[in-house]
Amino acid sequence: MARTREFFSEVKLDGLPLAAYRKGQAAIRDRNLLKDLLEYTHIHLGLLAPYDASYPLIDPRELLPSFEKNFSEYKHLPSFSMVAFNRTLSYQEEIFQFDLLHPPEEGKRRSVREDLDRIAPHLDRDFRSVFRQQFTARDITDLAHYPELLEFLFHMDRAHVMARDEAGDFRLLGVYGSFPSDLDTELKALGRKLGKFKKLDNATYEREREFIYQFLMELYGFPIASERRTSGALFARRLSRLKEQYLIKVLGASDRTITSLSGFEQKRYPLVEKVALISLSPSLAEANPHLETGGFYVDPGRRVVILKVTYQQHKYNRYNVLEDRALSIVRQEIIHPDHGGREANLNILKDTKRTLKELTDIVRGEHSGSITYRRSDLITSTKTHEERLKFLSAWLAKNQRRLGAYGQETFEAAKKLLHSYLSQRDNREAFARHRELHREVVQRLAYLNQVQQLQPLEKLAQPGKRQPGLGPSRRLALAVAFLEENQHQLPYFYPDLFQKCSHLFHQILHYPYFKKLIGKDSPPDGSFRHRVWEMLVRGEELLADMKKQHCWIAREVHRGTPFPVVGPESRQPSLPKPG
Repeated sequence: MARTREFFSEVKLDGLPLAAYRKGQAAIRDRNLLKDLLEYTHIHLGLLAPYDASYPLIDPRELLPSFEKNFSEYKHLPSFSMVAFNRTLSYQEEIFQFDLLHPPEEGKRRSVREDLDRIAPHLDRDFRSVFRQQFTARDITDLAHYPELLEFLFHMDRAHVMARDEAGDFRLLGVYGSFPSDLDTELKALGRKLGKFKKLDNATYEREREFIYQFLMELYGFPIASERRTSGALFARRLSRLKEQYLIKVLGASDRTITSLSGFEQKRYPLVEKVALISLSPSLAEANPHLETGGFYVDPGRRVVILKVTYQQHKYNRYNVLEDRALSIVRQEIIHPDHGGREANLNILKDTKRTLKELTDIVRGEHSGSITYRRSDLITSTKTHEERLKFLSAWLAKNQRRLGAYGQETFEAAKKLLHSYLSQRDNREAFARHRELHREVVQRLAYLNQVQQLQPLEKLAQPGKRQPGLGPSRRLALAVAFLEENQHQLPYFYPDLFQKCSHLFHQILHYPYFKKLIGKDSPPDGSFRHRVWEMLVRGEELLADMKKQHCWIAREVHRGTPFPVVGPESRQPSLPKPG
């Protein structure tokens, strides 16, 4: 195994260069120091060492939630999983299986041979003799040797384990670990907790299962994918429940991304971080020439940088307008390959201009990239109308929470782009051949349009969010005005969005002062209280009328009346008024 370029040669941790730790000149006793040391080591050997001109770079979109399944397996690239505990191990009491390693006792060499014997059988035959020769006289539990050892651990299909020894130093104390993964129990428990699954209701379980599975995995930064990533996510979930202090790291040969789940702070969910090699867009590189002059590029020709993304989990709320938001991005950093400095002032993943440019390329059939359609069909081209419609459907599904949260101007620009393609007369014949696909995309856009329309009401109903000049009575006035303005369209909204609209308005009415007023049969004394009472009555009347209209529409749809798509450019729906 050839030595690689010495990346991060100027990095210092706790005042010492990385080389000092690799020479065993300093013990590692601080958990955060361990986390930083592992980050640089894994980036160096897991991403940078195998990099060459043919390296399959990550599309930045792959780091945006929700994460997509990877169809390509690059078996020649490194992969690993590991767990580190901020404590000593108690072998029989641990909740997972692994082969235990022992630091050599003073004056004895037997444990060194035993440790080599425990690792060697789990390596391919081609590596065993080289492994024994390289580590015959060395204590492989000492993290000074971890970078060299990692080149062999990359070829092991199970996890390695770090923990503190009796003296308090972190060491490599286990290999061939199997993370427990009780997926069935976790899925069903989470589904019931979120109100998605009902006892003995198999139809609801079948309909909602994929949503719960996706939400569960996304909380821990993974797609629904390989067993290595699924077990890593569920093991982190279990360790968090047990109040453990831990760090789990996973690198898949398919996703080429190092995912870290740090539970060192014992919070409800671990800190989710991802690191990958990406190529900056030409426009972004041109706008930030300091990246090249400052040496941030791993490969200037391909504009390759080391991108680290930090995420934040969100508690599920069924009444959020877009309820599937398990994870969001809180920080993006480009890591310098020499001194490890961070450039955090770039918006690489959430750039609206990039989004609109990508959407323009898709509708023109000029987009180069790939996306997963319905979790099973990998679309790599947008040249034909069928490919383009599938790509748009998957793209809208993946980006719906982002598009729904955009400002009105940006959303209108995206809507105009999509409408220019979906309503183009020259495409009618092609769309007739793919009628269901075309309708699928139109419905996704219609749904997003309705989401965008509900954003103002959702912001008014957010509990505890104080804004200057926006007290309860002002919120109520704006909410009633919203219902007035949209009373002819809201009954035609998709059922789940109409229910959320109703709930959001009632959230505003939960203010204690409003509860007292709304219980009165006649207007209260005082001009201000009278005005507020009238707004409350008017709001409830509007919502009641819209509910009747919505229920009637639902019955008509059930009878087979075509449901009018309330979309971006649609006119007022033409169903007859209920009689």
